[in-house]
Amino acid sequence: MSDELSRRTFIRSSSATAATVGLAGLAGCTSSLPFLGSDGADLSDWVFTPSFDDVLDNDDAEVEDLVTKDRSFVSIDPEAVYENEDELETHVFISIGSSVRGRSGAAAVDTDWALRQSVEWEYELSTSGSGTADVSAEIVAGEFDTGTVVDNLEKWADDQYENTEDEEVLESAGSQPGFELYEVEGYAFGVSEEHLIQVEANHPVDAVAVVEAAIDARENETGRWTEDDDGEELLAEFDWGDFGIGGLQRPETVETELEDRYDDPDQADEEEREAIEDDIDDWEYGLVGNGSSWTFDGDTSDITQVFLYESESDADSDALLEHVEANRDYDESWDTLEEYSISEEGRALVLTGTVQTQSIL
Repeated sequence: MSDELSRRTFIRSSSATAATVGLAGLAGCTSSLPFLGSDGADLSDWVFTPSFDDVLDNDDAEVEDLVTKDRSFVSIDPEAVYENEDELETHVFISIGSSVRGRSGAAAVDTDWALRQSVEWEYELSTSGSGTADVSAEIVAGEFDTGTVVDNLEKWADDQYENTEDEEVLESAGSQPGFELYEVEGYAFGVSEEHLIQVEANHPVDAVAVVEAAIDARENETGRWTEDDDGEELLAEFDWGDFGIGGLQRPETVETELEDRYDDPDQADEEEREAIEDDIDDWEYGLVGNGSSWTFDGDTSDITQVFLYESESDADSDALLEHVEANRDYDESWDTLEEYSISEEGRALVLTGTVQTQSIL
């Protein structure tokens, strides 16, 4: 992931999720309904975390230790961007999904939505020791000529890998219901008449297996965020809107911070524990995820932000409101915030309000 942020930076900025999914390297009518693609599928059906064991490209290795670090996503409705292009930096938003669109020859104006998501694992294998694996997936929805898409992917692969011989660089990787799968070094693709999927993964992850996991999430509800307690609660309060970002992380607590610093957290003395606790603001203690979405409506946009905590007792609406009001002059996502309120929804706090559209990102 580009512009990688530390975990503390991630939660201290309400716009940090966008950076963790790489957006900084590139923010109609108001509705509280989930954003739907042309096939009627809720975008939540495509937000998934593959099982590390299932996508591990090493049959001889046993996973001895595994920590799932940050998981994040960003989505966009291109039509809404073009309808509000006078108020937005269009190219920034349309860059979501641009990688798979560019390689497949699909135009943003012809797609219904684009979703990019990523996950990071820290692992220890019996055969090769410890390491970090990053996976990113882009999915776009629309109507596609699969033959043209595959031709364009082949041309991209030939150019990318300087194919000087009359050999296929892009190889078939089998099929899944409705999809044909392809792979080339470091990448895998799923091609159907309604969706295009691109996965980029590093060793020891099998990119093709991740594409299969994405399709399985959609078709069989396997590996979706909604299967996970934190993911389910975050998405239950999340309004996809026209532009959305979100992420899950390990809890923001003293113990989690010590686990990042020490192999054995018991090595920390009481003074260090107290210093860490003092450094965690009341509004962020126990935070395990957040999400922000905007629904564009001319010069103003509705904003919804969800802050999810490890327990209901950690969800302090007064502390969050104090944080928002104290940072309106410093946080770019809040500097034009008006008509805002915070509601308590179990272990989630939900901030709603309006902002100037030009202030987004």
